[in-house]
Amino acid sequence: TLPSDVQIKMLYDSSEEVRRLIDVATKVEGMPRHASIHPAGIVITERPVSEYVPLAVNGDVTVTQFDMDTVAKLGLVKFDFLGIRYLSVIEETENMIRKKTPDFDLAKIDYDDPAVYRMISAGQTLGVFQLEKSGMHQVLRRLKPTCFEDLIAVIALYRPGPMDSIETFVRRKHGEEPITYEIPELKEILDVTYGCIVYQEQVMQIFRLLADYSLARADLVRRAISKKKADVLEKERNAFLEGTARHGIDPKKATALFDEIAAFADYAFNRNHAAAYAMLVYRTAYLKARYPREYMAALMSSVVGRTDKLAEYTAECARSGIRVLPPDVGTGEIGFSVTREGIRFGLLAVKGVGRQFLETVIAERNRRKFTDFPDLIRRLSGRELNRRQVEALIKCGALDFFGETRRTLIEACEGLIAAEQNKARSAVSGQMDFFSLGGEDVAPQTDYPRLPEYERRELIAFERDAIGTSFSGNPLDDYAEDEKKTPHTPLSELRRSPDDEEDEPDVPAGGEKETVSVLGVVSTLTEKDTKNGDRMAFLTIADRTGEIEVIVFPKLFRRVSACLKPESGIAVTGEVDLKEGANAKILAQSIRPLKKNGEEDERGRTLYLRVPSLDSPEAKRAVDEIGNYPGEIRVVFYDLSKKTYANYTAHGASGSPELLARLTEALGEGSVVLR
Repeated sequence: TLPSDVQIKMLYDSSEEVRRLIDVATKVEGMPRHASIHPAGIVITERPVSEYVPLAVNGDVTVTQFDMDTVAKLGLVKFDFLGIRYLSVIEETENMIRKKTPDFDLAKIDYDDPAVYRMISAGQTLGVFQLEKSGMHQVLRRLKPTCFEDLIAVIALYRPGPMDSIETFVRRKHGEEPITYEIPELKEILDVTYGCIVYQEQVMQIFRLLADYSLARADLVRRAISKKKADVLEKERNAFLEGTARHGIDPKKATALFDEIAAFADYAFNRNHAAAYAMLVYRTAYLKARYPREYMAALMSSVVGRTDKLAEYTAECARSGIRVLPPDVGTGEIGFSVTREGIRFGLLAVKGVGRQFLETVIAERNRRKFTDFPDLIRRLSGRELNRRQVEALIKCGALDFFGETRRTLIEACEGLIAAEQNKARSAVSGQMDFFSLGGEDVAPQTDYPRLPEYERRELIAFERDAIGTSFSGNPLDDYAEDEKKTPHTPLSELRRSPDDEEDEPDVPAGGEKETVSVLGVVSTLTEKDTKNGDRMAFLTIADRTGEIEVIVFPKLFRRVSACLKPESGIAVTGEVDLKEGANAKILAQSIRPLKKNGEEDERGRTLYLRVPSLDSPEAKRAVDEIGNYPGEIRVVFYDLSKKTYANYTAHGASGSPELLARLTEALGEGSVVLR
């Protein structure tokens, strides 16, 4: 076979079409494929920007035709404005606090509050700016920050690259490793970070103190580091070594220091940036520690529409002893609000209910309380009222204050709305309703049948569909005893979605490429055939903190398919798959059903099966049946041909009557014993 380049040359010489294709391709090769926009990058100039650089329109945004590096080389200044959600959370929290404490001022808080550092050191930082990730929780529990300087350092360290220095930093902080300086002059620069190089500014200080660099030239080094321009930094090597030689520093030590800095350049962080972030870290942590209800209410209002985050924060409130009350049209607000009992769920978090409609509802309620369900329908009729929005409010429990069952309200809803619409049409056509003579506040008593409430599982399903969580219980409540006994990771610590927190470091969330154990209730199940015709499944399971997709490949699916049903509880062990820009998934390695409360504990029991031989058809069928009903019961086969016992080690079996019946059918009476 001829080499590929020779084959292409032959095609090029022999085919006019190929020649034209390659000629055009070589002309466009290396050219920009599209014009992208630097997020938050704003160029500010003294005169119109068009006098300095050419402009273009990208979508509805005016942009420079030059990239950010060229703009900088031309001497223009580019500002990056980050839109950080937590700034709004802080402002909203302050507004709620000032309702009780009018002179509260976040600018005057104590930055050495022990309660704040205790909370941070315990890793209880869900909802704290930049400290939400489970991996960060682990770092904080090891580091145990005790001062603001520690917060600045952890912000800079918890990023790809410098994470390798975290253990050294932690050990030195706690005196588990001596802090040494190969070059004594480094102590005054690195003392604050326990001898570790953490910030770009520290590199500037090193170049100035040890090699006599000017501030301007040291800043060029810093910029080379921040832009990851290793070639620019390498050009400074000789000048650095010459400067350190003038200070009498050992050339080998100076070279080693420069090599350390060069490696550090791949991930160096700006201390000013870290300090600004640490300020937000401390302020959000302070508000969570000192004003937990106000802070969590503001935090939850900031993620309306993100049911996964709302479920996560609701679980955090429960952990902190803060009661989250269901949405309520009678007393609730559009956003989450603080009450004497806890936090009232925000009405805007109800799916399918718009802000404008809710503003109308609350304004009408504040004018005069709703007396009953027909009164609400009558007073809102013709004002963006529709059945879909009302049913969403009913299903999530926001109209429970009327004292009617939700089934009653659902069944009455359509008729009441239709009756109001008919009255409106009659009024337009000139007909007068008898009751209209008394004014808008006079209404007939509307009678409709009172129906029994939906079953609990239906109420839970309605609420999860409407608001992403449930106040009538949790599907896992039926498996609470097994849940307590089973070590597992909350799903909220594993999940990463494409629109997670602003400017979060790209680091593993909950252990990327690690094996984890989780549990939950199956909410969705989709079976598919592979290319080979094998059956596999895609599940969504939900626990008390969120939900995640689980992929079950054919080999495992054949064994556990019987226990994979909607609303069934399962424990899953598998590998976390965290691809950039995608939701987390679990690639299942093993699955077992959770036991319902009150079910006998299978562990410690043994299932004895008598078979003609271990390779007999009966034994093979028994293995297949056990695979369909996996569990914790030990399985032992008795081989009649050899009169020996053999442990079945692939997995355990469940003690379900269905499995015992199927095994008895396959092996015969007296051949199946469970004890």
